[in-house]
Amino acid sequence: MSGQGGPKAFWEREQGSTLGSVRPPGPAGPSRPASGGPFGHRPGPRPGAGPGAGPTGPPARLGGAVAALVAALLSLVVPVLGLYLGMWFFLLVANLPGIGFGVMAVRRYPDAAEVERHLRYAWACNFAYAALSVVFFIPLMLLAVVILSV
Repeated sequence: MSGQGGPKAFWEREQGSTLGSVRPPGPAGPSRPASGGPFGHRPGPRPGAGPGAGPTGPPARLGGAVAALVAALLSLVVPVLGLYLGMWFFLLVANLPGIGFGVMAVRRYPDAAEVERHLRYAWACNFAYAALSVVFFIPLMLLAVVILSV
C-alpha cells in the first residue's frame, strides 16, 4: 500500500496531525510542534517521578477481585436453595474457598502480585464449583424425574 493512507504514513505522522497532513521528514528527521502536543501538554517525566524512581508494575486489578468475590457470593444460591428444599448435603459443596480467596484478593489491594495470585485462585474455585454444581445437579434431576414418573 502506498500513498497517504498506508500503514507507514499512519505511524510516521506527527502527534496531533490529521490523516491528510503527513509531512515528509526534514534533514534532521521529523520535527515536533513547539507546543509539545494538543492542549499545550509537553511530554516529559511525570511529577514526583525522580531520577531514582524506576518503572512500576501494573496496578492491581481490584475490579477483577471484586467480580470474583461477587461470583463466589452468588454461588451461595445453590446451597441455600438445596437447604430450602430439604437437601442439607448441598451445604457440603458451598464455595467457601472461592469466597475466602475473593476476600483475600480484595484485602491485599496495594500488592499487585498478591492480588493476582488470590484472584487466580478465586476464579479457579468459582469454575470448579460451577462444574461440581453441574455434576451434582444432573443426577439430582434424573432422580427427580424417576421419582415423579412413578
